[in-house]
Amino acid sequence: MMPPGAVLSLEKVERTYGENRALAGVSFTVHRGEAVALLGPNGAGKTTTFRLLTGLVPPSAGSLEVFGLDPFTQRSHALSHVGAVVGSPGTLPYLKVSDLLEHVGRVRGLPRAQVLGEVKRAAGEMGVSAHLGRALGSLSTGQERRVLLSAALVGDPEVLLLDEPTLGLDPVARADLRGLLKDLVHQGHTLLLSTHLIEDVGPLCSRVLFLKNGRLEGDEPVTSPPDGAIRLRLRFRIEVPEEALRLTLRPWGIAPSPVGPGYVDLSIPGGEGAQVEVLRALVASGAPLLEAERLQDDLTQRYLERIGREEE
Repeated sequence: MMPPGAVLSLEKVERTYGENRALAGVSFTVHRGEAVALLGPNGAGKTTTFRLLTGLVPPSAGSLEVFGLDPFTQRSHALSHVGAVVGSPGTLPYLKVSDLLEHVGRVRGLPRAQVLGEVKRAAGEMGVSAHLGRALGSLSTGQERRVLLSAALVGDPEVLLLDEPTLGLDPVARADLRGLLKDLVHQGHTLLLSTHLIEDVGPLCSRVLFLKNGRLEGDEPVTSPPDGAIRLRLRFRIEVPEEALRLTLRPWGIAPSPVGPGYVDLSIPGGEGAQVEVLRALVASGAPLLEAERLQDDLTQRYLERIGREEE
């Protein structure tokens, strides 16, 4: 049974293709109104996760639910409030954009009188209204991605499952599309976004799931360290012996990390109260402290710690 407020839930899900295990015991839950990133390198199992959630394939083991229903055996009901773009779906190059969006509206069971209005609304959301009369084969990569996202928005679904939505876009088009998706999140849509691009995560999501070789390696907030620690960079007038700093910081179990002449990084557990105590202790010890800069959490560093480099 899904937790209260949950819209998506996986419990120890596995998926194998012959000898290849694409997912190995993956468990996570997405709650209504959340924006969650599934972050990992190519081949990590992201698209397989989306294929499972959209009922394209069943799990080999474990269970998953969408709005409390099995998306494989109860697909039409489970996905009635879900819009999705999975992988790189092929499109007919001669099909007009309006025909594609109208077809999606009919498949979603919208009343005939509402289909055209929904097509215009969804196209407007993604900025492709001017392309409704064009053939899909005449669109650029960025325009085609926007059209596919428009199709996912037809019917105004509560949940969006977007698999690598910025794939193949140049940096300007990627930033533009991220802005459009951010607007959807602010409107209250629940978002599960898969990507291998770290820069896609911070602007859109508040939570990140690290996926590597089919295994979940972390489930953490995007913008704050998972251990709740405060990270500071200290600048001293002269270089302070590391052993002297260790002695001062020992009561808090903090190990200083020198990052250059006169500069030291600290990770302080216990929140702002502990931060004040640590700085007071350093000043009282006579350390020539000039500056304390609070560091933002580094998602890239956490990615390297949990996933490693792609070439590895």
